[in-house]
Amino acid sequence: MDSEKLIQALIDNGYKKSKIKEIADSFGLKKTDLEKFYDRTFFLDIAKEIDLQELSEVNIYKIEESISDEKKKKFQFIKTKLKHIIEKSLYIAMTNGFPVNINNVESGVMTANAGDSAEFIFVARAILAGFNCSSVDVRSSRYDAIIDYENKLLRVQIKGISTGNSISFKDRDRGGQGIDHTHETNIGQRITAKDCDIYVAVDKQVGICYIIPMNFADGLSDKECKRVKLSDLEFYKENWDMIKQKALSLQYIVAPYK
Repeated sequence: MDSEKLIQALIDNGYKKSKIKEIADSFGLKKTDLEKFYDRTFFLDIAKEIDLQELSEVNIYKIEESISDEKKKKFQFIKTKLKHIIEKSLYIAMTNGFPVNINNVESGVMTANAGDSAEFIFVARAILAGFNCSSVDVRSSRYDAIIDYENKLLRVQIKGISTGNSISFKDRDRGGQGIDHTHETNIGQRITAKDCDIYVAVDKQVGICYIIPMNFADGLSDKECKRVKLSDLEFYKENWDMIKQKALSLQYIVAPYK
């Protein structure tokens, strides 16, 4: 793939996104692959022009300007640490999040690997947060990880999200050549408390986790559960206390080792 020619083709078409498919076809590429190439290249080019330390200073100034007088001292207490974390966050933002498929792995394999990556991101973050968390290796299981909190086991189902703005508490329908997607055995099943105790949606772009107890999902109608906007799940965004609360509500416990 001649990067310079691909970029020049977009320049010649006035950087119009509507022309990407036409350019992709002319080079024998997939439209989605070319879009990802442009995104990755331009993000990196722009990032080279940005002084992240200076940009973080601007952000700190704007935050300080918006803080009420009664909270100024609290802000001063955390100001240095906030500046450092903003600088790190801006780096992730200016590189379009975590790198994705930079080795051009075949799409089918990458889809499966991306699903695994969401699981590993959550397990790593749960361990970092101080929870005893492990992946479940049996792929036929309806849950992906186990958390042992105060001798109570929590079953966790993990799904990855990227560019979408919603999640579904329903499995995907099985499809593909030779598969009757209308048959009841191939229709995606609803995810309920029988399958797991907690549902975690992991933003694979930046690692944000939505930690949702299944009593929330079970309270949705069959129609509502198919598409829930992330904007309606702000309460569960990075709410790691949900794990503790759910564990304390369970009746079954792990027998202590003697």
